[in-house]
Amino acid sequence: MSMKEQNMRFGKFIKTRRLADPRELTLKDVSEHLGMSLTLLSDIENGRRRPFDSVKIEEYCAYLGLPEADKNRMYDLAARETGEVPSDIDDTFMYTDIGDMARHALRLSNAGIVEAEDWREFIRRMEEKKRGMAK
Repeated sequence: MSMKEQNMRFGKFIKTRRLADPRELTLKDVSEHLGMSLTLLSDIENGRRRPFDSVKIEEYCAYLGLPEADKNRMYDLAARETGEVPSDIDDTFMYTDIGDMARHALRLSNAGIVEAEDWREFIRRMEEKKRGMAK
């Protein structure tokens, strides 16, 4: 991911996805589908309002037919701007044994014990497991 993509704001991200849609969706099209005012959607796209909540993220992704990676990115960008845990993983991250382990692992990363390469290897193994389960 480029530095520009890393620093992208939620509003810019959803705007680029809307404009890339082959249906040439307008703000009005999307705002009507989401049941929100055109002004509110414009303000979100232009960074003047807070990002969507999880319900609107799901509706937006379904309407535009966005892949899982884009939906995950929307959750992460929204969380970054609001200073919260991404709402799609909040319950798991804060209220389960898995969340306890994830927070512990992140603290080990902050301490310099677990490094980026360790995370890459873990994610690679989990993606292989996921592909094996899909067969």
